[in-house]
Amino acid sequence: MTMCYSTGGGALVTACTAPTQLTLSANHVGFGQTVTLSWTGAMPGAGNPIAGYEVYRDGALLGTVTQASMAVQSPAQNGSYTFTVRTKGTIPGFDSPVSAASATLTSRVTACAAPTNVRLSAYDVKLSGQATLSWNAAAGGANNPVAGYEILRDGGAFTTVAAGVTSLIVTAPAADGAGYAFTVRAKGAVAGFDSAVSTAVTLTAHAPQYADVFLTQSGTYTVPWGAESLRVCCIGGGGGRGAPGYNYGTTYPGGGFGGGGTGEKAELALGAGQFTPGASIQVTVGGGGIAAPNAFEAGRAGGATSFGSLLTARGGLGGSPGDASSSTSAPNGGAGGAGGIGGAGGGWSRYGPNSGNIGSQGANGESWSPPASDAAYYPFSDPSTGRRLGTGGAGGTGVNTGNAQTGNAALPGTRYGSGGGSNNDGNGTAGLIAVRTGRYL
Repeated sequence: MTMCYSTGGGALVTACTAPTQLTLSANHVGFGQTVTLSWTGAMPGAGNPIAGYEVYRDGALLGTVTQASMAVQSPAQNGSYTFTVRTKGTIPGFDSPVSAASATLTSRVTACAAPTNVRLSAYDVKLSGQATLSWNAAAGGANNPVAGYEILRDGGAFTTVAAGVTSLIVTAPAADGAGYAFTVRAKGAVAGFDSAVSTAVTLTAHAPQYADVFLTQSGTYTVPWGAESLRVCCIGGGGGRGAPGYNYGTTYPGGGFGGGGTGEKAELALGAGQFTPGASIQVTVGGGGIAAPNAFEAGRAGGATSFGSLLTARGGLGGSPGDASSSTSAPNGGAGGAGGIGGAGGGWSRYGPNSGNIGSQGANGESWSPPASDAAYYPFSDPSTGRRLGTGGAGGTGVNTGNAQTGNAALPGTRYGSGGGSNNDGNGTAGLIAVRTGRYL
């Protein structure tokens, strides 16, 4: 109903009309954000100009302005305010009703998304070793941009970084086998609206570890992917025993057997960057040389042992044959490979066994100095491997072919690359490749 009255002079006065449209400069904003409420459609009454406007928030008077706009604030939490307006007339009592039109201002804030693809540059490192923790940038929530990242270690606060940072250097524990679990949380610009924590990644510390592999057959060796050091020991095959010489009969029997030489022992150590983890390497394990099949023949040399093109150990030479001539010197035994051990030489006998004059022991083969310690016989000087270098086979003396030894029988472990002696089948033993890989160094 339109209010009106007639003045004494007959002029008609009517009430103002309410705005017909209310708008907001933004409708969905953060907590306590200021926006502009404006309106149109209000009209003055007859003889009653517009004097101003009353702004109501959720039905309660918020304030009075003279212009058709007002700065208003959103709620301080998720929620909405509804605004309406009444037009104030110059003539008291001739204001408009509260507008049927309204505008709703909503505060809408949501949590940030959790960081994804949380990862480590390495998951297993040496004691107190370091790795890079990384993650993909997180998405902000509604009206809640990412303000930074909180890194948690084993569930507890560890450190924070700025919004543009998505990686951090972290350190592993100092105890063998211990680990730290890292998670990341996106911090929202609005307090209380941080993300959930990410999935966890664990950085584990290890003391130095070594693994030994012993290769007794030729084929292919693959370097482990995690290897940080590589040590190789090659032992060549041992040489075979030499023949006892031609037997002229009981008056002039043959000389003693010549002992076979041992295979060479060679080692190589490589550090990170000097080999390729995951590489396949062709390996050859040298076979033992067989004993001489006939009188006057030398034993056969042992085969070389090689680890690709990186390392080769020569096989031991075969023993020389015995001698039944009137020579005044004993025949030599077989010579070992360089660094190997020469076999003992066979003796000679000019007279028959009934004379009691049996020939003396022959000389060693190739000149050789014994290792400084028993540990030098083992791969990597480590007796715990249970594998070791053999020695040259001992030769027989005169017609007495017994009492010969393979050498170093007192050392524990299995012998490789031994030269053939006179008290066994005379064949040298095969070589060996020992490989030690290390990691967490």
